Amino acid sequence: MTDPPFFDPWPEAEPDPDDSQQEIDLPWMPPVHVVGEVVPLAQTVFRSDDVAVVVTHVVAYQRGLELHLSAWLRPGAHRNSISVVGMWHEQEPRVGVRLADGTRLGHRPPHADASPGEEIVESTFTLTAGNGGGLHSSSAWWLHPVPEGDTVDVVVEWAPQGVPESSVALDLSELRAAAARELVLWDPPPLRAEERDGWFAYAPMGGSAYRSSLAITFDEPTPEGDDEPGDEPG
Repeated sequence: MTDPPFFDPWPEAEPDPDDSQQEIDLPWMPPVHVVGEVVPLAQTVFRSDDVAVVVTHVVAYQRGLELHLSAWLRPGAHRNSISVVGMWHEQEPRVGVRLADGTRLGHRPPHADASPGEEIVESTFTLTAGNGGGLHSSSAWWLHPVPEGDTVDVVVEWAPQGVPESSVALDLSELRAAAARELVLWDPPPLRAEERDGWFAYAPMGGSAYRSSLAITFDEPTPEGDDEPGDEPG
């Protein structure tokens, strides 16, 4: 005798006449057609009696690196809060990276203008995932492309919890070797012409992108005479 299915069937979905969205591959975001190589690290950025901030692992791709950080608070630890309920930026550490040439990413609040005279670079540093609250939080940050040099510094600060500016250097040779082992599952979905010239031609939206420029470098060259993505004012 066959057991009945555990799950009840889903109800019939109503057709959506506007459901015409297609998957696309955005060059400055993690690839949707590739399995990255997970590199366990457990690199401590900061540790005190009450707080620990750790780079737990990196998912390495040829296109870039997804850095995973976690923060823990000791049960019973005093939590300093500027406001009654605590502003969103007080709930977890501030995170940035310093490249081997001194370039900083993540050093400005979202949407903040560049400092006068700040050099424009093509690298991006983007919050791609985050969760937690209370005694533990975690976040994932996409660094594109894989930086040049021997190391990249992950920098954190969490003033409400007594964490001063602190950093740890990650070995890029190990991460590049891991990226070469990525598993490409199939061809990526195409980036259509309308996305190249529309809002997709800009950095990721929602206030999560930390970068030094809105200019985007695509994988294929732009035909001569065409405007480069990002030329329009943001």
